[in-house]
Amino acid sequence: MDRSAFLKLLAARFYPVLRAEGFKGSGTALRRHDGDFHHIVAVQGAAGGAGCYINLGAHIDFLPAEGGGPFDPATFDEPSCAFRMRLDAPDGPHWRYGATEAEAQATVAALLAAWGAQGQAFFAGFTQAGRASQLEGLIAAREGSQVHAAHALLGARIALHTGDAARAQRMATAALPRVPERATALRAKLEALVATAGAAGGTLAP
Repeated sequence: MDRSAFLKLLAARFYPVLRAEGFKGSGTALRRHDGDFHHIVAVQGAAGGAGCYINLGAHIDFLPAEGGGPFDPATFDEPSCAFRMRLDAPDGPHWRYGATEAEAQATVAALLAAWGAQGQAFFAGFTQAGRASQLEGLIAAREGSQVHAAHALLGARIALHTGDAARAQRMATAALPRVPERATALRAKLEALVATAGAAGGTLAP
């Protein structure tokens, strides 16, 4: 089975499930909006043409798009999301189209099960109803001396938005020594956040 035929199967069996849960769209990307949170399910062809990836993305209004620039809720794609994952297939990261109709149907059945086990759980961490506790969890997960500097920047941005300028400044300052030498853009963003948080009332006191 080729990509076009498999996409028709997804449109017939998977997309109705997504639409029942609030997603809208067609083709290879469906989006959902829940207050400050934005979700996307996107189909990406795998190398070799024998299968595809099911990519999930979540983003928050106040964060810039990944890669820079503003975030557009109407047209965003999965790579622009701050939080991403893939639905894992039983036999690897991509979903095989299958050589026959029966094999393709079996793939879609497994994909639906994976959506229930993996996809719904992922998006449950980005909901307006749980906003306060979820934002706190996202910040806490990006604190600590072993956290990659880019992840610390993300956590610090969230902390700053929630009004905790001191925490944001501490996180960004602590991350600066972990920035790779060539990551000049990342260093500049952390330094800018330290300055912004300081101006907003942050302090380096523990």
